[in-house]
Amino acid sequence: MSSREPVARERIRRFEADVLVHVDDLYRAALRMTGNAAEAEDLTQDTCLRAFERLDQLRSPAAARAWVFTIQRSIFLRRIERQPKSASLDVIDSALLEPAEVLRDTYETLRPIQETPLSEVREALARLPLPYREPLVLAHVGGFSYREISEILTIPLGTVMSRLFRGRRLLRGELREPKKRTRSTS
Repeated sequence: MSSREPVARERIRRFEADVLVHVDDLYRAALRMTGNAAEAEDLTQDTCLRAFERLDQLRSPAAARAWVFTIQRSIFLRRIERQPKSASLDVIDSALLEPAEVLRDTYETLRPIQETPLSEVREALARLPLPYREPLVLAHVGGFSYREISEILTIPLGTVMSRLFRGRRLLRGELREPKKRTRSTS
């Protein structure tokens, strides 16, 4: 047995305990971000590989979940940068949103979404612009708090709140569209 084997075994054990426990959540988030199962698998695999390579940078097992999602986001954004540019997005000024309005909107928006078939929600979510889709996926699929989303996306907390607010409204609008088209063709 070489002197490196115990170190390698410990690294693998740590990787399994700190990173691989999140692989299902990583895949679900990747699927929502990419909208494609094959791309989601590639993104998840690349994320795990990068996390293994940089495992020494993880300071605390308690921070592993946010750390690995940050890695995933970084890889995903790098891939998007290589694609042709799309139209820019108007960002809502978070100062315009009152916390009570955000909370009220969350309840009013999520109620109809929860009553919609999951396949329709997935399709509508895939049509949202990335800056709105990403926080929604992290909050509602990943279960991250607003503060954790702020850290993962490296944006201010107020921006997280405004993007979630706007993203939920956009999602609700996307879910209403097929119903409008169906009614108008009848």
